[in-house]
Amino acid sequence: MRTTYGLLRIGDAQVALPLTVLREVIPCPQELAPIPARAPGLRGAVNLRDVVIPVLDLAGALNWPVADREHPVIVIISTGGRMLGVMADKIDGITSVPDDQRHDTRDTGDDLVFSHTFGNSETGAVVSILDAEAILGMPGVPTVAEPAAGRTAAPEPAGEAVTEPRPGRPMLLVRCGGFRLAVSLTDIHTVLPQLVVADSPLRGELCRGVTAYMQDLVPVVDLLQALGLGSPVGADGAQGLLWRFPDGLVALQVSEVVEIVTLDDAQVRPLPALGVPNAGRFRGAVMIPGHGQHLVIDPGGLTGDETLQALGRLNTAQENTQLDRPAGGAEASNSYLTYRAGVEMATPLDQIAEILAYPDDFSPLPDTGTGLIGLFTHRDSVVSLLCLNRLIGRQSDIDPSTSRVLLVEHDGNHIGYVVNALGAIEQSAWEQEDETTRPGTPGRLADSPLVQFGMDPDGRLLPRVDLAGWAVGLS
Repeated sequence: MRTTYGLLRIGDAQVALPLTVLREVIPCPQELAPIPARAPGLRGAVNLRDVVIPVLDLAGALNWPVADREHPVIVIISTGGRMLGVMADKIDGITSVPDDQRHDTRDTGDDLVFSHTFGNSETGAVVSILDAEAILGMPGVPTVAEPAAGRTAAPEPAGEAVTEPRPGRPMLLVRCGGFRLAVSLTDIHTVLPQLVVADSPLRGELCRGVTAYMQDLVPVVDLLQALGLGSPVGADGAQGLLWRFPDGLVALQVSEVVEIVTLDDAQVRPLPALGVPNAGRFRGAVMIPGHGQHLVIDPGGLTGDETLQALGRLNTAQENTQLDRPAGGAEASNSYLTYRAGVEMATPLDQIAEILAYPDDFSPLPDTGTGLIGLFTHRDSVVSLLCLNRLIGRQSDIDPSTSRVLLVEHDGNHIGYVVNALGAIEQSAWEQEDETTRPGTPGRLADSPLVQFGMDPDGRLLPRVDLAGWAVGLS
């Protein structure tokens, strides 16, 4: 099990709150309203949509040294039907942590305001998980009833069980160019406050490059393009939402992460059937006071996108551009890289040493019928560059900006096969038995056995191309 947390900065400490208790984040006004109560760290109250919420400065309550805050925020927390505002220096995004990586923390008097700690895998910092119940129960600290808990539910039809009113869900508001979008925080793996996009062999029409996350390089996709809303964010995209797909992560590029708010499902209005591109990507629209109208993203519309799923499978190791492929065994034997070279084909993943961009500089050589283009240097080796389209008897179709090079190594020799575009890393559902022990004649697809991806009726049959065996025949 994993739990998603909002990360906050209070003084020099990084703390976290489970999203289940985090209701909203608002800018702290220059002056808070005084209230007739006294408790260490109590700063006053804020009027939020006609609900007066007490505000506690946790640093003051615990006597932490805190420098002047430039732009403090107030985090509204709620548990047991009661609410309280906690002052923080800033929001550091969100993160998802496996429950078994949290460390239970207690003292003999149970006076701590945090319950667990964990290590931030990105920064190495120690993060303390705040205990909302302990904070709301601090002596002398007033709290207020959560409005949603005090509403009277509409009468239920006879014979049906009466359920409690459903609390709102925390939503992240983001801006993408001129579009305002809302997405459930529980559907985001983490927020990348600064998205640095690097060039990559994966770069193409949809993918803008890769960004570093922990030990991996993760594909970056413009969120507007992923949603079918037209023009890309472009240079304005400075932040990212890390989205988890079934087999990997994809960073969704946005212009700005604006705020965290809480929305009830009843506030979201369905979209009209006419004139909304890719309406299935959205749950509807909502008017948020102080922020305007937002389109609410349907997480299933993104997670179910086959192209984005394919990019999620192409997370690569940060140390180099090698594919992160299984290490031996049956699992490795049925893992394939699919790609296009005039036609779609597949090669066992363990034959591909690296995926490279088309080289900017190489020494041209005459084609001797093998599709040879020239020689280029990669790392400390000289690589023979071959056009796979030509090798299989098709017209050369090389676009330096989108074509990729599949690097194959054999007995110290390196061959780079140029392909039109990458597909995905996929697991085979069925493989035709290869009755020969020979790798086949280089370039003859007819010698290649078939491999199926996906089950009938949606499965597709592709030639299983032995690029390593062809490299032997070309040597």
